[in-house]
Amino acid sequence: MSASSIKQLVVDLQKASAPTTINDILKALTAAKVTVAMLHEFKCGAVVSKLRKHEDAGVSASAKALIKKWKELAAAAGVPSTPRASGSSPREGQASSTAETAAGFEVADLGDAVRQSSRKKLLEVLSEGGAPAGAARAAEAVEREMHGRWANLADANVKRDYVAKLRQLSFNLKKNPDLRARVAGGGVTPAELCSMSVDELATQEVQAERKKMAEFQHDARSLDWDKKNRDRVDASIGIDNKKTMYPCGKCKSTKVSNYEKQTRSGDEPMTQFFECADCGNRWRF
Repeated sequence: MSASSIKQLVVDLQKASAPTTINDILKALTAAKVTVAMLHEFKCGAVVSKLRKHEDAGVSASAKALIKKWKELAAAAGVPSTPRASGSSPREGQASSTAETAAGFEVADLGDAVRQSSRKKLLEVLSEGGAPAGAARAAEAVEREMHGRWANLADANVKRDYVAKLRQLSFNLKKNPDLRARVAGGGVTPAELCSMSVDELATQEVQAERKKMAEFQHDARSLDWDKKNRDRVDASIGIDNKKTMYPCGKCKSTKVSNYEKQTRSGDEPMTQFFECADCGNRWRF
């Protein structure tokens, strides 16, 4: 089931009034494969939690079972429980706050829209392809590290650098599942992640390709590049440097290319021109 379908089920659930309809939607949500990012974005927990005390016993039981399932999903992703609500008993407060945090996946209110949005984005990226354990804690820790480096977000230049780093990390974490798993699992610390270069953030395949290109560019700057890459360059433009029966008189190499050209009168044989691919020696006869 797609994310848009799950979102529509939540919308339909808010509008439904008949117990049979509500139960059908709850069953569909129970069977759906959701991620903690979806739970957070669509406010699933907040909607379903209201149905736990529904007058219809079937609706109430289904809502409680679904909340429990989502809480287990969120716990596996490392979502922490929030403190119990003021004025409520420990058991009631814990149940309410845990359901709200786990099922709704609410990021703690930082009082800063930029930081709030950043944590949500990091959580979304780290939850890509499922909900790896520790994704929530990792998202919070990475954002905290970023804010430690670019603290004064009221300054336009600082905010620009903070946002640029967020975009860089989000893009590379999304493209690099191995790095994403190591960050969520604690194999890469937030400080290490924020200090990584563009090459270090890239996948192994991209790193290998960049290394190959760097080596090629380095070789291209060397004085003997033409000699080292003669065969490849000639092949790319259709010149065939196959071994011939005319070895080079200077280095004895048989990798000699030749062509012929009419340089004398028409009744005379054509002149043969030769060039050694190894030493560059040229001759004719």
